[in-house]
Amino acid sequence: MLEAQKEAIREIVKLFDQAEDKVKEVEQLDGTISIPSINELRYAGYHLARIFCKEDSAEIDKQINKAKSHCQRAIYDAHEIGIIYMLEQIKTFQEQYHHLPSFVIDVIPHYTESLYAAQEAADFIAKIKESHRENRSEYYKQCEPYYSELNVIFKTFNVAMPLIEQKRIEAVKQDKIETRRFITNTLLIILSIIVAIILGFFSINN
Repeated sequence: MLEAQKEAIREIVKLFDQAEDKVKEVEQLDGTISIPSINELRYAGYHLARIFCKEDSAEIDKQINKAKSHCQRAIYDAHEIGIIYMLEQIKTFQEQYHHLPSFVIDVIPHYTESLYAAQEAADFIAKIKESHRENRSEYYKQCEPYYSELNVIFKTFNVAMPLIEQKRIEAVKQDKIETRRFITNTLLIILSIIVAIILGFFSINN
């Protein structure tokens, strides 16, 4: 085996580790997500094993290229699945709190910008995939920056949810307090009017 081929294999191992880390990262978004990347890594491992069964240099290069391609595809697939999942969760968040805009903006000052970025990612998924139907590697490469940006938004929204809920609970409590205060004040006014009427009645009769 040539030294250049050995170096290529070392690079593939690094790429394999990167892909594995990316798969684990996406799995942490939701343990139920099905990630095609796992199969890609299995195929990469298959081609790596085949390398050491070959004597022909051209065949070794062929297996190296296939292993590398599967590792890259594993990373790109993880990005794509991650983007789709996070877009779904961001949409759910938006629908859940659409009636509480002031609370959301209090907790997430850049909420509007975040939704705009999410929409850009959604448009990318809808359009760019079609335009790169014959060049999948180019499409997948363009996924990464959208994935990174959405990951920040997704984590921000997750952290914000309990804070928004707390504001909602406090607002409900405050509404109840204000309602009780209004009722009490109204009753006191009515009582004062009744007392005034009664006193007036007695003063007239006397």
